[in-house]
This record gives sequence, C-alpha cells and structure tokens, in this order.
Amino acid sequence: MSSSLAGGYVSADGHVVEPADLWTSRMEARFRDRAPHIETRKSIDFYVVDGLDPVAVGLDGAALESKIAGKVESPVARHADTRPGASDPRQRLKDQDLDHLRAEVIYPGQWSLMFYRIADAAYQRAAVRVYNDWLSEFCVYAPQRLLGAAILPMQGPLGWAAEEAERAATLGLKAVMIPAAVPAKPYIHPDYEPLWERLEEIGLPAVAHSGTAADIGASTVAKARKNGPGMAFMDEKAFQPMNALTELIWSGAPQRHPRLKFIISEGGIGWIACILRLMDHWWEDHHRWMQPKLDAPPSSYFRRQFWATFEDDRAGILTRDLMGVDRLMWGADYPHTEGTFPKSQRQIAQDFVGVPEDEVYQMVIGNAATLFGLEV
Repeated sequence: MSSSLAGGYVSADGHVVEPADLWTSRMEARFRDRAPHIETRKSIDFYVVDGLDPVAVGLDGAALESKIAGKVESPVARHADTRPGASDPRQRLKDQDLDHLRAEVIYPGQWSLMFYRIADAAYQRAAVRVYNDWLSEFCVYAPQRLLGAAILPMQGPLGWAAEEAERAATLGLKAVMIPAAVPAKPYIHPDYEPLWERLEEIGLPAVAHSGTAADIGASTVAKARKNGPGMAFMDEKAFQPMNALTELIWSGAPQRHPRLKFIISEGGIGWIACILRLMDHWWEDHHRWMQPKLDAPPSSYFRRQFWATFEDDRAGILTRDLMGVDRLMWGADYPHTEGTFPKSQRQIAQDFVGVPEDEVYQMVIGNAATLFGLEV
C-alpha cells in the first residue's frame, strides 16, 4: 500500500443498526404505545413502525456474518445476530481497524430509513429526535472517526426540519438527511426555500440517500410485492438517487444557494456522467424557456455543490473525469451485505486498477476528509 493510503481509508457511507429497545425506552410518553419496536413472527424478527408494513430484519446487519462466510442464503435473520459493531461504537472502531478505515460517515439502519414514509408528522418528528439523540451519543465516543448524519422530519411543517437541522449541528452531527423522492411535494416547491436558506447558513451537507422515498407506495415491501425483490432494490439503489440528483438540480435550489452542499449517497456513480450530459443537452437547446431558469448548465451545479458515494463501481471510476474526481467518495457500506467489509482493501485495489495514486487518494480519503473537516 502506498504511503498516502497507509493511514486508512475514509468510508463516506456506513450505517448503524439501532438497538431493539431504542424507541420503546426513549419515545416521548404520548407515542410510547406506538413506538417502533421489534416483533418476532414465525421465528423471523420484524421492524415494526406504526402505519407502515413491517420489514424483516436481515440484510442491514444481521446477515453480515453469512456475507463474510461467502453465502447469503436468506434475506432474513434475527436482530440479536447483528454484528456488535453496528450498534456499539467501541466494537465499531475495532471493525474499522479490521477493514483499514480511519473514519466513517454513519447513516441510519433500514429501520430508521423507514421513517421517511411515516404519514403522521408529529409521530415522525418524535421518532426522528430519538434516533438523532442516540446517534450523537454513538458518535461522541470517537468524533474524528464516527461522523453521524441526522434524519430531518419532512412530513410536517418544514420549519420542523430546519429546527432539527440546527439541533443536529449542536449535537455534533455532520450532515442532515432529506428524502430521495418526495412525490407529494417535489423539491421545486417554494415551501422548501426557507429550509434551503437555513441549511446553507448551518453549513451541513444535505444527503439524499437511497431507500428514502417519502411515499408509502415506494417502499421496498410494496415494490417487492408488485415486481419482485430485484426491481424493489433497483428502485431504491438506482432510480431514487437518479431522481434526487435531477430533481434537486432542476429545482434551482443549488443556483439560488451556491454554498448549499448536497450528497447523493449509496446510489453508485456509473450513471451520473450520462445523466449530467443528458441534462446539459436539454439545457443547451431549451434553457431560454424552461422553468425554473438555470443560468448555467446543470452539470456545473453538480461540479460545484454535489458529492456522490459509491462502493463497488468500476464503471463510475472509469468515467470520473466527466464528473470531477473531487466530487466522488468511496464508501464501505458497513454493515450491509452489499458492502465491502471486511475486504475493502482488496476491493479498492481491484476497482482502482490503472487510476493515478493521487486520484485514488482523493476518492478514498481526501474528498470526504475535506467535506467533513477531518484531520488526515
């Protein structure tokens, strides 16, 4: 390993698995009887959130040991089987060392990612606050290695989201999460303007992570029942991030708020150059009449204000010059089964063959370190 990489990588995409009693022990009293909890049905554990279809525990952490063994034979498991590092910061640092990581951006587990689809705004806000409080406690154990991303409550007044973003900053969290798709109120809606203004002032990146559509019908469960699990995961891992990138740029928010930062997380990057070129093509011919009016090609806003994360994406690496090497951030996606733990070093060596060392450094360390203010 070269000296520039010897200190370990920075994973721009990692996750937790929330403790089984997190909400039943912490949710405010008026929601305690509806608090998110785990139920066991026919030997299978399910994440249960009021108003949503239950989701089987499995691929977000409990099935990691079977991935390490090289055979994921079932998408379900027991919550108690979750690898300790997914919930315990002390164990997390040990797993970081095992996988040669010096730091990691921490996003919610599958359980909390479901919260974007909660219809009851007050209930969503209460559940989100519990998660953000717990995550800040998790990350304070090693603040230079554990960089938490807060969830914003988006179903109620958007002032609640702005307030939670401010609270997240005071808690020491390093980013805030917005839904990847908001069909009921697209990001072009003027109601978002005060939120964009406040996020620009606070300075935390706004993250659109895969699997966060604010639409009950867009859930993995709903998609799997209709089209099968293959299409369900394609929707969450590919189409939602595409929607987020195009909708945010076309909304005009990056143009109006040049210091506002966005991250498109866990959607891969191999598609981005193609989408940016398609957007630029339409802008070149039609920007004189299209609304909202963008003063510059859409790709220019991406290169100025967007970052994107990837795990195993050779196609994206080969098209890096079309996006800007400084916009791309590798992530291990621990503890998910589609992640690269505990073989991230081997995966990076394989995927980055032929890439100049200084560019490898940017994508696996430098870009994330700069964005999140790490000392490396």
